[in-house]
Order: sequence, then structure tokens, then C-alpha cells
Amino acid sequence: MNIVDKFLSPFSRSRDAGKTAGTHPYQAVADLAGSLRSYQEMPIHIQREGLAMFVAGVMLLGLVAGMYLNVTASAAIAGREIQILETEIVVNQRINADLQTKIAGLLSSQRLAERARAAGYESVTRDNLEYMVVPGYFPATGLNLIPPVAEPARPALLPEYSESLLDWVSRQLDSASKPLQ
Repeated sequence: MNIVDKFLSPFSRSRDAGKTAGTHPYQAVADLAGSLRSYQEMPIHIQREGLAMFVAGVMLLGLVAGMYLNVTASAAIAGREIQILETEIVVNQRINADLQTKIAGLLSSQRLAERARAAGYESVTRDNLEYMVVPGYFPATGLNLIPPVAEPARPALLPEYSESLLDWVSRQLDSASKPLQ
């Protein structure tokens, strides 16, 4: 039994070992010293390997914990920013609704009539209506929904370039088949 086992499982000793430890007070200390001596007598590379594995495990655990905390913190920050943006959207929607209500109130016929009277305008009646005749002006007779017809634009091609390839080949064959004069 080594020193780690003695500390981890103190109740694993038999009852006789406890009685001997009670009668011989230094027996437990001697047992511990013996197990410590056996640990010290181990080859040094085995001790270093154990220590290196322990340190590597602790570092790996720390790395995993740090990554977990980093991901959790960034997710919490993103969630909070989403909540803030949603709150701003609701506030802006309420402000827009209030402004639309104010605009509707300002553009109502009663408010427009009150503002016109306050600006000095009067209602038009047949008695105070005047017509002005403008010589040379002829109003449109009706609504014309047909768009004007535009002449299609013709490309300006030279006569030399108006012949297709097949026409040119047939003309060349005809001229080659005619006897020379």
C-alpha cells in the first residue's frame, strides 16, 4: 500500500492494523515513511512522467474551461445586444405610430380648413369666383393613353457591308464559272 492509498482509503486497513497502530504509536509514521521511501526509490523518469501527465491534464482542463467561458460570454453578449436592438425596434415603432397619428390629425379636413382661415384664405363661392381667359391656349380635349409611335432607327450601313457571307460566296462562284472575255 503506497502513501496515496493510505490517505485516500484510511478505512481499508484491517482492525488488527488499527490495534497495532494504537499499541505502537510510531507504527503509522513508520509505514508512511516506508511508502515515501519506496516512492523516492522509483526511477526519476517515472516520477517526471507522472508529474508531466498531471500538469498536462490540469492545463488541458484549464484550456477547455477557458474556451467554454469564452463561448458562453460571447453568446451572452450577443443575446444582450439582440435584446437591446429589439427594445429599440419597439420604441421606434411606437414613435412612428405617434408621428403617423399626429400627421393624420394635421391633415384632417377640419384642421386644414382652420389653418387656411388663420392664414387669411376664404372659401370660394360662385359670387367671388373669377375666370381668366388666355388667348392661344387650347386645353387638352381628353386623356390619351396611346403612346406616340416612334420610327424604328435604321442602322447606317455602307453598301459594301450589306452582303451576307453566303451571298458573297455565291457571287464569287458565279464569277468564277463565267468565261473570261
